[in-house]
Amino acid sequence: MSTSIEAADRTGPSTGEQVAVVVPHVHWDREWYEPFEVMRFHLVRFLDELVDTLEAEPDLPAFLLDGQAVIVEDYLEVRRAQRDRLTALVRAGRLRPGPFYVQPDEFHVSGEGLVRNLLIGCRVSAELGWVMREGYLPDTFGHVHQLPQILRGFGISTFYAMRGFGQDVDETGSQFWWEAPDGSRVLVEWLSESYSNAAVLTGDAAAMRLHHGTLVRYDSLPELLDRLGRRAPTGVLLLLNGGDHLRVQSGVPEMVRSLDKDVPTALRLGGLEEFHELVAERPLPDRVERGEFRHGRRHDVFDGIASTRTPMKGLAERTESLLATQAERLDALATLVDGRSSRDLLHHAWRELVKNYAHDSICGCSVDEVHAEMETRFGKIEQIAATVADDAVERIARAAAPNAPPGEIPVVVVNPSGFARSGPVEVRVVPDLDAPLGTRTFGWTQGDGVDLSRYRLLDPDGRPIPFTVAAGGDVAVVDALDRRKEVRRDAVAFTAEDVPALGRSVYRLVPGEDTPVRSATEPPRESPRRLDNGILAVELAADGTLSVTAADTGYRATGLLELLDDGDRGDEYGFGAVDGDEPISSRTATWRPGTVTGPHEMLGHTRLTVPAGLTQDRTGRTSATEELPVALRVTLLPGEDLVRVALTVDNRARDHRVRLRFPTGLGAGRTVAESAFGVVHRGPVSGDHAGWQEPPSGACAMRRFVATEDGEQGMQILTEGLHEYTCAADGTVDVTALRAVGWLARTDHPARPHKIGPELPTPQAQCPGVHTFRLGLRPYRPSAGPGQLYRAAERFATPLRAVAVQGAVAVQGAARRPRPHTPDVGLAVEPEGVVLSAVKTAEDGDGLVVRVFNSTDEPVTAQLHARFAVGAARRCDLEERDLDDGSAVELERAGTTRIRFPLAAGQIATVRLTDLDEEKGARR
Repeated sequence: MSTSIEAADRTGPSTGEQVAVVVPHVHWDREWYEPFEVMRFHLVRFLDELVDTLEAEPDLPAFLLDGQAVIVEDYLEVRRAQRDRLTALVRAGRLRPGPFYVQPDEFHVSGEGLVRNLLIGCRVSAELGWVMREGYLPDTFGHVHQLPQILRGFGISTFYAMRGFGQDVDETGSQFWWEAPDGSRVLVEWLSESYSNAAVLTGDAAAMRLHHGTLVRYDSLPELLDRLGRRAPTGVLLLLNGGDHLRVQSGVPEMVRSLDKDVPTALRLGGLEEFHELVAERPLPDRVERGEFRHGRRHDVFDGIASTRTPMKGLAERTESLLATQAERLDALATLVDGRSSRDLLHHAWRELVKNYAHDSICGCSVDEVHAEMETRFGKIEQIAATVADDAVERIARAAAPNAPPGEIPVVVVNPSGFARSGPVEVRVVPDLDAPLGTRTFGWTQGDGVDLSRYRLLDPDGRPIPFTVAAGGDVAVVDALDRRKEVRRDAVAFTAEDVPALGRSVYRLVPGEDTPVRSATEPPRESPRRLDNGILAVELAADGTLSVTAADTGYRATGLLELLDDGDRGDEYGFGAVDGDEPISSRTATWRPGTVTGPHEMLGHTRLTVPAGLTQDRTGRTSATEELPVALRVTLLPGEDLVRVALTVDNRARDHRVRLRFPTGLGAGRTVAESAFGVVHRGPVSGDHAGWQEPPSGACAMRRFVATEDGEQGMQILTEGLHEYTCAADGTVDVTALRAVGWLARTDHPARPHKIGPELPTPQAQCPGVHTFRLGLRPYRPSAGPGQLYRAAERFATPLRAVAVQGAVAVQGAARRPRPHTPDVGLAVEPEGVVLSAVKTAEDGDGLVVRVFNSTDEPVTAQLHARFAVGAARRCDLEERDLDDGSAVELERAGTTRIRFPLAAGQIATVRLTDLDEEKGARR
């Protein structure tokens, strides 16, 4: 520690004597009630003043920059001339950024997103000269059960937070241990009197008072110290001198010296590290808490944010899936083929994505301008990820099928998942086989080319398989670096079988005189309202609901996907019920069948009549109505064990909520939901919640799925961006599809009358317009374990990729790259309960990093089967630093390479694979 605690005018306190550390800080919402650039204007002013103050007051030893690093980047982008002054203060330990990049939300981002937040934050902070390795999350709206393990993966052993605790602080104390499923622990400092408890510092202990709404209220410093002291078993107290966007106070060292003389508690100036050092010198508490922190006993957790701006949350989920599950993984595999990596572009994309994961941003509780800018960011990230993924698939495909006979077109299917998969693929093929793709050519005009409908499609074993062709499917501009070419392409669709894990299968389109095998030859459907693939049967009832039957168990669920519309007089932070309002059901509407366009789908549509909005006094719904057009597309593909649903709603009403009801008949009110790096088991919340700041509403957050199950049968509900659900005692699950509100915060909220933020209009939070929500329904056997739920979620969210290998291979600059060393790729993760989280090029470029986690509550041995050469494998932490704790990795080479290592229940593991070239010494 390069900066010690600045003592007042007396010797340091002995062990056991009460001491309080005053930590100057700021809580900086990068964007919230104002858009980013407006907040950056204030940030520039704030940091200009802070730098001046720190230089003018050498007795001010440290300033906490809210546990994040992005605000320093934001500042230096504008105030470049200040870099030397600012970084000098960081290197001296007086300005302390990190460890996070942004102050995140935890329930509405993936576990991998939390890891990247810390990975970027620590890297940026290190480049500035200091990484604060304290787990400071003062204002995040609840905390996931795996956070202790994530923090420990970055060398962080503490956790500071205000929100999420359902315990009685006077019983538990404000300091205790929090344990993750694998046994990882962090020491908690519950900021029970808020992260602004010493925001208004004075030199007079009797006059130092603060009344800040429901967060903190006291009339003198002795009153505050007494309250904190009764809760802190170590006798070390934390006084946080700052708050939301507050400028630094001048003269703090003098104030602390004056206060230190007035109170029996010894006062010191320092940072969180110094506070932690003092705590570590004392006998530590014995109390251990486990599980997630998502309740609001003393401070709001705003569990209604899960249903705010759901279309944006769906966009976030699609964007991360494209980036993390496709672009990053496929680029890592392509690097094995040709030594080229797009990791710098991927780093840039991740950095922009994590900016959108700040708690006021991804939660949807900001002004409209903020979320419009977020959508622009998502669009840019999608452009990067899609282009990197397309490029990687092309490189993998060319290595797999470098040469083809004249007239033959190799089609390479690539699987981005860590397990073998089958499923539908669509590939774009240029029918002009003489097109000079990959060649510098001017003035070329495309010819008609061949009739692909007269071709045959052969699988990897040379057997003809069914396919369809849509001629002239699209027009694309290709060959950006070899004189752009505008090409018309046909769309070829087929079902790929057993594509290897993180590997590829080569199909071939070959000319033939025989009548081709076509998908159109499939037998006609029995009924336009029923689909059956031998695994599941799904029926569309006259009232628009679905029934699903599992062939193996006979389990049948009916009445699924009923729409319920009710009024909402709440705000972006949560639902507000309308007294006397009865939900309007889609089962009372008239449903009409749609025109079926394929043998595996059913269509239905209706118009749901609902009140147009709230009355002027916001106590009821208007008599005026709007019609909400609703369309339903149900798909059941051959060989799949899940029903895919696309629900389209044209939202023309205001101030209302649309829920989707699933009467599963299972679970007795208990659920299994995806959270960061593992599932969480939840049941009804019991007990007396009188006097709670935010009594539990029954709403819970999920990521991509929630399930109910008994000992024999389960039903998994998969979603894309729909994160809020409730579960009744009879196993009926309600998922919120849309919550339309028009205010950032309301002081007349029926469930939350106290003020929580600016009362600003947010008309776009009404979510007007057409929105399509993707869902999946999957009966399953619980005995197979939670790994199956994750595999289903990946199949649901991530498609197989395919490309036609046509034209020349671009070789510009090839002499500067290592030569291709393997035409094959592949990496399988076993057993099923071990879930693949990431495959990426290492941060330092040396090898591949593979991250997995054990989704079960039992220890397992993880196995990675690599279809490429691996010279060495070693465990590392989440920051990709080698572990020296004896974590064993067995490496076997016999045909394929097998890497084996133990995983405790719920454990996350990161493994680095190096020496990946056949020629020794060609490491990248």
